[in-house]
Amino acid sequence: MEYSKLQDKCRGALVGGAVGDALGYEVEFMNLTSIRNRFGKKGTTRYVLHDGVAQFSDDTQMTLFTLEGLMNGVINTKAGKKDEILPYIESAYLNWYKTQTETPKQLPGSWMSNIRSLWARRAPGMTCLGALENTANGYAVENHSKGCGGVMRVASIGIFNAANRHIYNYTDTAHLAGWSAEITHKHIASTFASALLATTVMNCISDETVDQMQFLFIVTGGLVMMREYFPKHDDEWQEFDRLIRSALELGKSDVAEEDAIRELGEGWVGDEAIAIAIFSVMRHIDSFEDCIVCAVNHDGDSDSTGAIAGNIIGAILGYSAIPSYYLENLEIEPILVSAADDLCADVKIPEVNRRIGDRYIKHIPIGIDKDFLL
Repeated sequence: MEYSKLQDKCRGALVGGAVGDALGYEVEFMNLTSIRNRFGKKGTTRYVLHDGVAQFSDDTQMTLFTLEGLMNGVINTKAGKKDEILPYIESAYLNWYKTQTETPKQLPGSWMSNIRSLWARRAPGMTCLGALENTANGYAVENHSKGCGGVMRVASIGIFNAANRHIYNYTDTAHLAGWSAEITHKHIASTFASALLATTVMNCISDETVDQMQFLFIVTGGLVMMREYFPKHDDEWQEFDRLIRSALELGKSDVAEEDAIRELGEGWVGDEAIAIAIFSVMRHIDSFEDCIVCAVNHDGDSDSTGAIAGNIIGAILGYSAIPSYYLENLEIEPILVSAADDLCADVKIPEVNRRIGDRYIKHIPIGIDKDFLL
């Protein structure tokens, strides 16, 4: 795959997630009837702007902190083993927790903490906040949550590994994404969903073209591997497998979108969130807009389902397929593009690209509008 095509797909996956997040964030706590009463029969299809900006939620915030933790880990360990990367991702999540609970300031080891909008509270998940509070205070995280706060933030892992398969393979991607979700969410369904998202994004970027049949192979192949990578959870895996296969079948069917999504759930939990996203991609695999519009217009967690669908359809179609009206007012869009370019850079080991090292170790803003920064 030519670098330019790879770059387009990496940008598409990261920025696409932010687009779906921003479109869905405005209607996150509305049911479908209320959405249609406000926006019309098709539901929300364009951003609601706040001071001229389409704001995204904690989903994209945490995706960027996952990205930062991953890059810090890769650089500081010189692309060490996946279990060596995980503490850096946890540290990045603790920095995100500070952005939600402290006064804005640059945090040691965090370039992302320079970005003003990442300090905004955008309905952060209570499980994430509670788990990270425990970690910050030296207590174990003990919950049985399969909320979508794990899966909605791990696409960065799939993007980086798609561009750097010489460093981390498919198995590494599944484990690192699943373990990253487990930092805050301890239910195995969250682990399955997170691993499946990252590996799906990875394969959708790596494959030159992805049609319905290829997408079916990617997802069902992932389902089989999740059982192998995270064993001893057969009952939960079978339930997860059934839900995701149902999403694929509904995507190929002529069942009305609203009825299909109601059958899959509302997306507040990880398995339902990725199921709705997979359905939306399967139903609209050739159209970025139709996919995310489908993914956000329902009774449930619209920003998370929109973000996950945006990650996947962006990985398939690329940044160039995202309509300009979804890019023009998107919050910190230039930073998202720059961050995606960092993810898709070919990392040389033991030497690390100077541009990436400057960003994530020395914390020097590179080509970024100072208006975005603290």
